[in-house]
Amino acid sequence: MKYENYKIIVDPEYGYRRLDPMPTKEELDEFYCSKYYDLVAAGGRAPELGRLIQGGEEATAELTWLSQTLWQDILDILNELCKSETEPLWLLDMGCGTGHFAHYMQKAGWKVIGVEPAKEAAEIARSLGLTVFSSVAECCSVVNQRFNVVTLLNVLEHVPDAAALLGSLLPLIEDKSIIVVRVPNDFSAIQECAHKKMGGRPWWIAIPDHVNYFNFDSLVQFLERLNFQVVDMLGDFPMEIFLLFGDVYVGNPRVGSQCHKKRIAFELSLPPELRRNLYRCLARVGMGRDCTVFAKASLSPRK
Repeated sequence: MKYENYKIIVDPEYGYRRLDPMPTKEELDEFYCSKYYDLVAAGGRAPELGRLIQGGEEATAELTWLSQTLWQDILDILNELCKSETEPLWLLDMGCGTGHFAHYMQKAGWKVIGVEPAKEAAEIARSLGLTVFSSVAECCSVVNQRFNVVTLLNVLEHVPDAAALLGSLLPLIEDKSIIVVRVPNDFSAIQECAHKKMGGRPWWIAIPDHVNYFNFDSLVQFLERLNFQVVDMLGDFPMEIFLLFGDVYVGNPRVGSQCHKKRIAFELSLPPELRRNLYRCLARVGMGRDCTVFAKASLSPRK
């Protein structure tokens, strides 16, 4: 699919940026079936997933980093937010991929179910002992359970109708359930600074798999429009700072790998509470390569 065939517009209803026209379901299905995982394996998409799929020392290092940083932060924040809830605590991991995060939460004592439409990824997740459904509808038809938490980690940027997806979760959650949304922080101020320095096309626009483009402001606005109350936010390492330093990782996997290793070293050197407080500060000013937002459901009708 050619870049020139699309433009980026601001969604008139929810305020985040998205592709126009939106790729059709058939186009997306064909892309994910025939091209997506080849791009992941080649390093052109979802670098975290790519490193996990490759296996070996690189996957082990990736799992160690994620389990001691992002996943630990999510676990600790959720344990605090849900401390008054009756155990066991139930988590639904939407778009669970290969299941490594879901498996981490399961080992931490949570009851976890995954939803993953990609057959290859779902089979890897099931091999870890997880229950994984292919769709929300299948999950709703089988599972008689309301979830304390639903995680959508790097999901909403791929979904043609993000509001409809969140709406489909309502039968599975309760009033005050928590959703955790992680998306790339795109069209942020620091990203625009890096783009001004670098020139060329915006490298973060990934057609056709990234159909939506959020930043902190637009993600919070979107969730609040759907009656979710944001209760915590984390940024993460602002990778664009390397571009401003002159370390051009765009289109250069070798430099990208070096930058990623520096980020890992930085994050693993910080005590968890210091790291979280730093990344909360970055979230407040819209910085970080990704946005992670914790929001509480309010299923009561608005007055």
